[in-house]
Amino acid sequence: MSVFSMLAQHADMAVQHLHVAGAMVSDAAIHHGAAGLDHTRDNLIVLAQATTDAPAAAPGGGISVEEFKDRLQHVQQEEQLGWLTAAGKYFIGIFQKGGEVFAGFVTGIIPTLVVLMTAFYAVTELVGEQRVHGIARGAGRIALTRYTVLPVISVFFLTNPMAYTFGSFLEEKHKPAFYDAAVSYVHPPLGLFPHVNPGEYFVWGGVLVALLELERQGAVASGYHIQVAIWYAIVGLIVILLKGILTERITAIMARRQGVEL
Repeated sequence: MSVFSMLAQHADMAVQHLHVAGAMVSDAAIHHGAAGLDHTRDNLIVLAQATTDAPAAAPGGGISVEEFKDRLQHVQQEEQLGWLTAAGKYFIGIFQKGGEVFAGFVTGIIPTLVVLMTAFYAVTELVGEQRVHGIARGAGRIALTRYTVLPVISVFFLTNPMAYTFGSFLEEKHKPAFYDAAVSYVHPPLGLFPHVNPGEYFVWGGVLVALLELERQGAVASGYHIQVAIWYAIVGLIVILLKGILTERITAIMARRQGVEL
């Protein structure tokens, strides 16, 4: 058999393998995406060029049919493992991003939070516990201040969960409604006074991260997160007033039905 016949035979075999490999690449693209497809095609082109450019067993860099099959199998295995690698990177990337956010809290909000807590506890001591209790008694006399001023004072000075102890200054029939109002206001002021509920700062912290990113991208005006924090506190104040009044009515109805005098 002449050299030209051998070259023609190897070229025909390479073309056949290239067709098979092309079908494999198409299946890989359907199942695993464009990234795996590009990687596989690049490797197959290199194999095909190495096969057709030089005769088998030639010292100039050609490869035999068996070597071509082995390399083709390796290409298929790499393509199959590519989606696992991408999934693993995406999975760990979620936790890496969370670590970056936490690191930002450690260097940003946590020192500020510690200083705020220290300052407001100092203010409480300077004002005096008896004076604070006197204000609480006065605020609990009418519904408007009982479910607005009193929860704000209790949350601001005593923080969560000690804020609920201000209910001791109220009549029994008002205590359930006060608790409902106070427990609903340990979150809205977090944007302005994070010391009131540091254990649940993530409620506002998640919103803050998104707002700061929008400000950085220019999607919203600079300082927009401050406006949101103010409106969050104002809307929360309106909500606890409505909840307090409604819960007070429900408490009275339930007590009357069960024959309980509060």
